[in-house]
Amino acid sequence: MTDTNEPPIRIFLSYAQADDVVLDFIEPFTQSLKHMAFTDQGRTLEIFVDRETIGWGEDWREGIRQGIESAAIFMPIVTRQYFERPWCRDELLAFYSAADRLRATGLVLPVVLLGHSYISTESTDIASRIIAERQYKDLKETWTEGPQSAIWRRTMVSLAAQLVEAVTSAEQALSTAPAGSPAPGERTGDDAPGVAEVSEALELFQQELDQAMPDMKDTIERFSAILSSSTQPVTEASPPEARRLLLEIAAELQPLGIDFQNRARKFETTVLETDQVMRSYVTYLKENDMQEQLEKERQAIGPVEEVTAPLADAETILSTFLLQMKPLEAMSAPLRNSIRGFRDGTKAVSSALRMMRGWGTIVD
Repeated sequence: MTDTNEPPIRIFLSYAQADDVVLDFIEPFTQSLKHMAFTDQGRTLEIFVDRETIGWGEDWREGIRQGIESAAIFMPIVTRQYFERPWCRDELLAFYSAADRLRATGLVLPVVLLGHSYISTESTDIASRIIAERQYKDLKETWTEGPQSAIWRRTMVSLAAQLVEAVTSAEQALSTAPAGSPAPGERTGDDAPGVAEVSEALELFQQELDQAMPDMKDTIERFSAILSSSTQPVTEASPPEARRLLLEIAAELQPLGIDFQNRARKFETTVLETDQVMRSYVTYLKENDMQEQLEKERQAIGPVEEVTAPLADAETILSTFLLQMKPLEAMSAPLRNSIRGFRDGTKAVSSALRMMRGWGTIVD
C-alpha cells in the first residue's frame, strides 16, 4: 500500500508569464496534476509557480543544486516564447547543468505546449537541444482540447505517473546505496573534475573567446557600415525605391546575421560547458574542505568584469543598432527575416554574459 505520509514532491515550474496571460494553462494544469498524482499515485505535490516564492533564495544556483539533491522536479512549460525570456533560459540552463553534473537529468521534465518546430537535437541553440534530448511531453493537443476533455485527463494521469516514477527512482537510489559508497551523483576523487580538466575547460573557453570576439566585432562593424550607408537613402526614397533598397539591405545582412547567430550560440554553449566543469570542481573542493586549493581557484578566476567588459560593450552596441532598425523592419518582411539572426545571437551573448558574471561568486 502507498504511504500517503510521504513528504510532498516539489516541482519547480518555469514558464513565460506572458504566455499564461493568453493560454490560461498554469492554473488548470497544476490543479489537475496535483489531483492525479495523489488519487492515482498516492503522492502529494508542492508546485512552485512564482519565482519570488520558489525557495531558491538569493543564491538561486545553489538552491537549484539542493533541489536536485532532494529529488525535486524541474518542469519547464515551453512555447517558442520561453526561449526568448532571460529568466526562463537561465533557469533551464542552470538546472540542467547541475542535474547533469549530479547524474540526475531525469528530474528535468519538459512540457511543450507550442513552438515544436523550434525544438531539435540538431539545433544550434543549446536550450532547444536540451528540451529535445529530454524527450519532452507534448501537450499541444491536450491544451487545445481543454481541461474537461478525455485527452486532458489521460495526459495528466500519464504525466503524474512519470514524475512520481522519476522522483521515486531518485529516492530509492539514495536510500539503497551501500554503506560507505558515494550516493548517486556524489563526486569522488576518481570522477570529480580535477585541475587538469578545469584548466582544459578554461583553455577551450579562452580559445573560443579569442575567436568569438574578433568575429563578433567584425560582424558588428559590417552591420553598422551597411546601416549607416543605407538608412538615410531609404527614408528619403519613394516607396518603390525604398522597397528596392530594403531588399538590397536584407540581402547584405542575411549571411551576416546567420554567421553571428551561429557564433554567438556556439559561444553560449562553450560558456555553459565551462560553467559546469568549474562549478562541479569547486563543489568537490568545498565538500572535501580543500581550502588551499579553493583559494588558488579564487585567484585564478579573477575579476570577471575584465573578461565580460568587451562582450558587454558589443552587446550594448548591437542592441542599440537593433533598436534603431525597428522602424525599417516594420516596412519590410525580408529585412525582418535578415535581422532575426542578430536578435537571436544577441540573446545568446546576453545569456553567456549572465553565466560568466556568476563565476565571481563560485568560490565564495
